[in-house]
Amino acid sequence: MIGAANKMKKTSEKGISILEALVSTAIIGIGFVAIFQMVQYSVRSIDISGERTKSTYLTGMLAEDLYSYKDEEKGSDKFMDIIEGSPWKLETCDKTDTSSIPLPDFTASNAYDNQIEKWNSRFSKNYIKCSGDSGATGSTKDKKKLNIFKICHSGCAVTLSQAHDTIYMGRSEVNMMGGGKTKILYFQVK
Repeated sequence: MIGAANKMKKTSEKGISILEALVSTAIIGIGFVAIFQMVQYSVRSIDISGERTKSTYLTGMLAEDLYSYKDEEKGSDKFMDIIEGSPWKLETCDKTDTSSIPLPDFTASNAYDNQIEKWNSRFSKNYIKCSGDSGATGSTKDKKKLNIFKICHSGCAVTLSQAHDTIYMGRSEVNMMGGGKTKILYFQVK
């Protein structure tokens, strides 16, 4: 009787076998892999969002710089007419040293040259990531450019019969992340 009671006691005890432990470990491991992938996706999304925020800020900076310096001159030419005739652009990511962020020194004697130096500095890969950051050459898809369109009654590239005053329209475009993300801002300067 005692032997039967011990046998009954052993079979009624529930425990975990090696097989059950391996299965539960595999299930928990699959859950952790899914969580790590979700964290990786979240970090990438935060990075993209940060780059979009920076490009929004920088395109707004371009518009504000044009508002501020629209009446400045370089020699006998107006700031706006120079940019309209020769649009500003950065075609590729530069290969500058990213250990220290270069600040423009504003040594030029006119607003146009100082602004071009500022824009080249601010739109370099030190501020906005480029798809060419990891390689030796820059990406040609990460373009930054500013176009100015002069609109007037007659004698301009863009004429409008209802325009009695000269109007300057700006278009700034920032392509980033290999051209996959683009920020475009249209604005009126005058």
